Amino acid sequence: MDCCVIVFSSTHSAMRAEKHLTGRFPVTVMPTPRAVSASCGISLRFPPGDAAGVRAAMEELPGARGCWEIYRLAPDGKADPIVPA
Repeated sequence: MDCCVIVFSSTHSAMRAEKHLTGRFPVTVMPTPRAVSASCGISLRFPPGDAAGVRAAMEELPGARGCWEIYRLAPDGKADPIVPA
């Protein structure tokens, strides 16, 4: 599976982000993959091509700074953090 996920430090942050991103990007709630260790257990999956837009949308969400990280999941299950450009 080649996709990106946003992982969150709290369930509340995940729910706020889902509400903020739904309708703007094709996000799907999913359990956090095992390859990512720091998380509340809830993640949002989205296509890799939307990573820049999703990051920009998350950065404009009030109070969300420092509560999330974006990772790209490779088909082999490995997760690599996407560092801001």
